[in-house]
Amino acid sequence: MSPGTHPRQAELEAALAVHLASGAQRHCASRDHAVAVQILRALGRHPGAATLIEELAAMAQGTAEDSEALGFAAFEAGAHQRSRDWYAKVVEARPGDALAWYNLATGERNIGRLEAAEEASNQALRLSPDMVEAAMFRSQLRNQAADRNHIDELRAMLARASNEPGAAVYLHYALGKEHDDLGDYDAAFDHFSAGAKTRREMLRYDVADDVWKFGRIVESFDAVRIAQAPELTPPRYGFIVGLPRSGTTMIERILTGAPQARSNGETENLFGALAEGAAADGGDIFERVANADPARVLSAYARRAGTPAAGDVILEKLPFNYLYVGAIRLTMPGARTLLVNRAPLDNLFAMYSTLFGSAYPFSYSLGDLAAYYRAYSGLLDHWRAVAGTQLLEVAYEDVVCDPRETGQRIAGHMGVGWDDAMVRIERNRTASATASAVQIRRPIYRTAAGRWRNYERHLRPLADALEAAGIDPRRTRSAGS
Repeated sequence: MSPGTHPRQAELEAALAVHLASGAQRHCASRDHAVAVQILRALGRHPGAATLIEELAAMAQGTAEDSEALGFAAFEAGAHQRSRDWYAKVVEARPGDALAWYNLATGERNIGRLEAAEEASNQALRLSPDMVEAAMFRSQLRNQAADRNHIDELRAMLARASNEPGAAVYLHYALGKEHDDLGDYDAAFDHFSAGAKTRREMLRYDVADDVWKFGRIVESFDAVRIAQAPELTPPRYGFIVGLPRSGTTMIERILTGAPQARSNGETENLFGALAEGAAADGGDIFERVANADPARVLSAYARRAGTPAAGDVILEKLPFNYLYVGAIRLTMPGARTLLVNRAPLDNLFAMYSTLFGSAYPFSYSLGDLAAYYRAYSGLLDHWRAVAGTQLLEVAYEDVVCDPRETGQRIAGHMGVGWDDAMVRIERNRTASATASAVQIRRPIYRTAAGRWRNYERHLRPLADALEAAGIDPRRTRSAGS
């Protein structure tokens, strides 16, 4: 296989030609075009996929099924405004379709239209009163109040879902969120715990596998190997890493307040580039990535992420990229990495009280969270020791307490010019589909710091497990401490 190719390159290229030709015959934006977008992304040609999406948005409208496929393809590509617009066309064509309204609700949320998202969620539930995904989604769109909440409705839905564990998970997380908003923390934890327990029982996962992987990463990217890294060059790419719910999205919004910074959001661009630059054999995946060809990695990453103009920086904030800090140091001298830490109890409880998709299977058990965090903490200690000045570490609490001073330090590290207005993240109109998509539409606030105190009794086993490992569960670990 030659550099820069996909293992199924010929097959995908042929399929791309077929779908583009079929789409052209219909003279409208079609399902074939949606598949073409997905193939371009599979080939790592993300800028080409983005260009095609913009071309399709200017074409004549096809059927509702076409718009639905295009909405999903645009969502996967991070083109959230276009995704929302195509989902709106589905609703226009099929106003009695509850799923169409739910998809529109997600699109409205992603572009920051929270009231429109709530109304679309309500319409989905009017049409399908037991659509649990819409019920949980709606609960997250605003802070619930004593005189304006959905607790009774959610309880009734939960009673009807007594024999449907998958549906009950959504409802428990929704009820946990709404009880938390109302300050009923015992009830909230009961629901978070029930939802997490049920979700954990549905997974085939052993945290020991992740602990072992952390150990192999440390072995593969040891100090001797990292010492061979090239000299740093001026920043062109930036990676914001840290556990989910640690504040990475907030920092992304601060940085993208600068005109020369843009973010691709949460993608697997880095992993794809590292896989492309690694040899097909010569040890396990960790060893092969540690020996990846820097030129191939950088070329593959630029093809996926785009090439920044002179003086610009392209960001990415997939949390799991904390696994690849060493790989970034070895292969991308023009990149900078920002590690965001948050007080362990706050960070881990924020994860425990969030229903993720297929990612973060360790977040549904306090025992798994403790074991994972111990290994994660060890990995961070290793990166602190070997990554050098390519890595900057900041605390979530410092950002929310003094966003201007901390933000300016972050921007300087990432190669982004500073303006005090960048801390007004609520004015940043770019789209977001992360778990923090609602919170970042508000001004930076401090009230989430120390949230663990509302659940101190319930989180005692987690705190004890962390303390036994020598980790202060209540305080953010900073570099050098």
